[in-house]
Amino acid sequence: MSRKVRELRRLVPGGTAVPADRLLLRTADYIVRLRARVELLRALSELVAATNHGGCHADEEDGDA
Repeated sequence: MSRKVRELRRLVPGGTAVPADRLLLRTADYIVRLRARVELLRALSELVAATNHGGCHADEEDGDA
């Protein structure tokens, strides 16, 4: 087994349970899911930053600022 296939099996969830030819499909699926997560987290981060930047912080409302 090549070093790269062993590394993929280690990195991809469920990679040890599939044959090498299916491992590439599982890897592609995993990459798509990771990209979707990154996009979601980026959007959430931007939303939180915009909310915090545009509004009052909780500390300011309590008179602590």
